[in-house]
Amino acid sequence: MIKRFKFVFVVPIIQLVALLLLSCGLEDFPLIYPIPQSNIAQQMNNRSIVTIPDDNSGTTFSHFAIFYRIYISNSDQASTTSSVYPAISSVLDADHRAILPHIDSTTLLNQNMDAFFTNRGFQYLELQDHRIDDVLSSSILGARLEFDFPSRRAPTMTVGSTVYTLWRSDGRGAYNPQPDRLFINDVDLWSSENLNEATNRDVADMPGIGSGDRRYIYVAMYIVGVGINVTTYSFIYSTPSLIHVFLLPDKW
Repeated sequence: MIKRFKFVFVVPIIQLVALLLLSCGLEDFPLIYPIPQSNIAQQMNNRSIVTIPDDNSGTTFSHFAIFYRIYISNSDQASTTSSVYPAISSVLDADHRAILPHIDSTTLLNQNMDAFFTNRGFQYLELQDHRIDDVLSSSILGARLEFDFPSRRAPTMTVGSTVYTLWRSDGRGAYNPQPDRLFINDVDLWSSENLNEATNRDVADMPGIGSGDRRYIYVAMYIVGVGINVTTYSFIYSTPSLIHVFLLPDKW
């Protein structure tokens, strides 16, 4: 009888506590829906199409943010799948291995993606002459983003019929990217005197690359959903998705 008493009453109590904790967790930690990795079609080393889901988690959603980091390489890769990341850059490969467990994760939720990416040297992507937070707001839910890194033109992002030129970050004036803010392979982007926190802090060097080696420059871009916790008024984030690793066009 004692064993039966414990079985009948303890189990429902445990279930009730679990339900209460789950309910509190959902209320205290609202979720921002990620873009499934399967919604992103990567082509060669120069194009990617991101299909944005047509909904997100209600009033908490604010916009999407894109984190990027530039990598110096001596390897020319026509198709930039994860299998060639080590050949492109050991830093790129290490970054992706750290980020990969978060992609499409159902357990690594509600992490501060701002700290996670910026602590690894990533910066926020910007747009020339446009505020990217406004462009990537709820107005693009259900739309497609098309990223294009052509051989003789500045890289762009297209939403509908509108084409935006991609811009490197300057950290809101905290540093001065060289030679400019375009995603173009130029000697001033990868020269050793510019690889510092005051100039090109968005660029990861390639240790051991020869002084006479040809430089190929790549950029990895990840997209996350951003919202506002209406209880704490702090930013909350979805898990990330990889847009692509693009090869920057040479200066023409």
